[in-house]
Amino acid sequence: MIRAIGRAFDNLLGRGDAAVTVPPLDGALRPNRLLDEIGSRVPLAEVDCLALHGADLVASAGDSVFAQEAGGGWTRRRSYGSAVVGLAAVGTDGLAVALDSGYIVVEGGRHDGRRYRADPSVTCITTMAVSGDTLFLACGSATHPVDDWQRDLLEGNASGSVWRIDMESGAATRIAGGLAWPAGLAVDRDGLVVSEAWRHQLIRIELAGGDRRQVLHADLPGYPGRISPASDGHWLAIFAPRSQLVEFVLREPAYRRRMMAEVPKPFWVVPKLRAGRSYYEPLQGGGVKHLGLLKPWAPTMSAGLCVKLDAAFQPRSSLQSRADGHTHGVTGAAEHRGQLVVAARGDGVVVSIPLAGIGRGGRA
Repeated sequence: MIRAIGRAFDNLLGRGDAAVTVPPLDGALRPNRLLDEIGSRVPLAEVDCLALHGADLVASAGDSVFAQEAGGGWTRRRSYGSAVVGLAAVGTDGLAVALDSGYIVVEGGRHDGRRYRADPSVTCITTMAVSGDTLFLACGSATHPVDDWQRDLLEGNASGSVWRIDMESGAATRIAGGLAWPAGLAVDRDGLVVSEAWRHQLIRIELAGGDRRQVLHADLPGYPGRISPASDGHWLAIFAPRSQLVEFVLREPAYRRRMMAEVPKPFWVVPKLRAGRSYYEPLQGGGVKHLGLLKPWAPTMSAGLCVKLDAAFQPRSSLQSRADGHTHGVTGAAEHRGQLVVAARGDGVVVSIPLAGIGRGGRA
């Protein structure tokens, strides 16, 4: 009863969960153009996830896994006949490949050829992490596939879960549920760190027992995705920015239902991996463009953002592509041979940036 009264006052006053404010890009997240202006760029359509397989850097794109060539290009290594939705290194010479069917196959290493499945209901795998002989995976939604993430956000769902699989026995255990699109995982000595996209936060789940959760960083300015290890912390891919317009729409259930029922999906008021390709999309009028040019500071449904986190999972610097940039929809990052390699699925490009050229505060 008290909670219901509190929610009613929040809706009346526009505070708490009813607020439509978005934190500004400031401090470690101060706007910059590093993803567009430094490093080399190689196109790879539908690129999504990056991982290390032994000494090689591999990427998922569509139903295939590609390996990076010495010159920076990409060669198709294998096709699976099903969309590849996640990659994770297994030891020093193995690779776990998650498919949109819910199965996980392993290439190389002592688990070579093994197939795993957490549960028949788990088909929306968003990311994986491996520690020893334990494979952790996140299921973004119990009701929608990975590619229908926008609908899951608009419906206000929180049906995601995190699972643990023993790679020796194949036994699977659900260790957390009720998550709002868990999209990134990282194992540290204190537990499992999860990026919860729809709640814009990083949380730690204790693995010793129970389902105790600790918020590490809340109210991020975008929707956090995959987490990858760095030499002195971690990299966090933020696949889309938040905006006041979207925050407002998320608090109007009747409008959302009509929009999803009557408006074509490309024109929904919703975050995107790449926006601005049609004048009919939201926010494409004169307030965004002037004399045919897109303002870099304009409100946008897509952007590029890769955040450097320290050992405590706090932001320390960032690399960005602004509203008028061409490295939008960052879905993965990996350090490889002195380079930070960033996958931007929105623009279908892989950017390689020398780590030595990235200074404090995200400046070159």
